[in-house]
Amino acid sequence: MERGVEEIYELGKLELKDLERFAQELGATLEGGETVLLFGDLGSGKTTFVKALASGLGIDQDYVRSPTFNIVNFYPGRLSTGRSEDAGTERAHHALIHVDLYRITCEEEVLDLALHDLMNCDTVLAIEWPELYLEFVSEPYLVVELEHFDEMKRTVKLKPFGSRMKNILDRLTIRIDRDKNEGR
Repeated sequence: MERGVEEIYELGKLELKDLERFAQELGATLEGGETVLLFGDLGSGKTTFVKALASGLGIDQDYVRSPTFNIVNFYPGRLSTGRSEDAGTERAHHALIHVDLYRITCEEEVLDLALHDLMNCDTVLAIEWPELYLEFVSEPYLVVELEHFDEMKRTVKLKPFGSRMKNILDRLTIRIDRDKNEGR
């Protein structure tokens, strides 16, 4: 099934620290039920992105490891004290399911993982090497394309699918543009 891209967000060449900051802010903004598909060559920053995404979800990124051999890692969300407008209140962080399909060779193996059974409104699914999963993904989802520019920079393109994901990216990219203009 061919899906139309609503919009492509080209973040350009980002320092690794800025890529991590963006992924962390994305994680903090996700509502649960979203899928993040990460495309890029070996060493392009997919796992780095997922670690920062996990941090934004309230998960200690030091526990996040590439699931190349496990294929699926599950990181439960936890309660933490909210920030800013939620100051002093408890908020539940969503669970993260981190999948690496690098070693999966066919769609039947993807179906055997039953990823759709793991997803719910309290879960964020992040998939590295998602080529074989594209046929099964449902909105809202985000395609993240990472390209190795040099040791400290990655070229980043984002493609949101679904109005909720587009709204999330609109809010985040406005902040990024503002920070660039203010020299941060």
